[in-house]
Amino acid sequence: MMRRQLPSCVISWRKAECDMAIVRMVVTALVLFSAAGSVAARETVLIDTAVLAERLAKGGFALIDAENATDFIRAHIPGAVNLYYMDLEDADENAKTGRPIFPQLAATRFGDLGISNDTEVVVYDSGNGRAASAVWYILTFIGHDKVRILDGGFRKWVKEARPVTQETSGRAKVRYVVKRPRPDWVLTTAQMQVAEAVLVDARSLAEYAGKEAGGARQAGHIPGAVSLPWDRLAGTLATFKDEATLRREFARAGFTPDKEIITYCNPGLGRSTFLLLALTLLGYDKVKVYPGSYLEWAADPARPIAR
Repeated sequence: MMRRQLPSCVISWRKAECDMAIVRMVVTALVLFSAAGSVAARETVLIDTAVLAERLAKGGFALIDAENATDFIRAHIPGAVNLYYMDLEDADENAKTGRPIFPQLAATRFGDLGISNDTEVVVYDSGNGRAASAVWYILTFIGHDKVRILDGGFRKWVKEARPVTQETSGRAKVRYVVKRPRPDWVLTTAQMQVAEAVLVDARSLAEYAGKEAGGARQAGHIPGAVSLPWDRLAGTLATFKDEATLRREFARAGFTPDKEIITYCNPGLGRSTFLLLALTLLGYDKVKVYPGSYLEWAADPARPIAR
């Protein structure tokens, strides 16, 4: 029995339906892959307060409080050592080489805290994530893979009525050797000016609009930058808001995983590193911080400023 040939319109309709099904399958697979990647990244980068509390008695890791000395002395998690995140600022190195910090300076800072290349590190701050993200960023830059941030920070720790202390405890100094700083995180001002990337200002809207200088020589923002204030991504009792909110904010700013993204704030530590960390958690792997950031850009009166 001979089969009747279908009309061309039916064939075209079925082909289109098949193509759409393939597209839906691909999109679904990408979403699932991205979700799986973000879950894996979250487990690699963040540590829960309950897990940290359980591990405190066992030890075997270094705990860094990234807030200033005054806050640290007032109260901190038992066993923590203090490293104020702004003590990792290295404006000279930013300007000369485009590196976030002179590697040997970082080695000295961490070695003095008793942190060696093999030490597992947990970093926390007051809870907003800015300071902790900066320490995470510097450690990651110098090739230290064993570093996580306490999700929710000190604020969540206290909310859960976990132990705090005013007693200080030190670790014996050790020698830290920087073996492989990340070359993809090196970015000079000259390179930034010609980079084909989405440039993101992580500062407040007031700073972006030029209403506040924030310590910069000139108020405003780098021309072409989009604004995404870091605190739009910050959680209350979690370092970050939920994933759906983060993705919505990223989409609104025009971010896609295939694009190169450069973040900046004023000193290049804190708000910009928080944004980098948020993007990293969601699987964006083409992200870097402009180390000199707006303070370096605005220091030269010859460079253009937008408002």
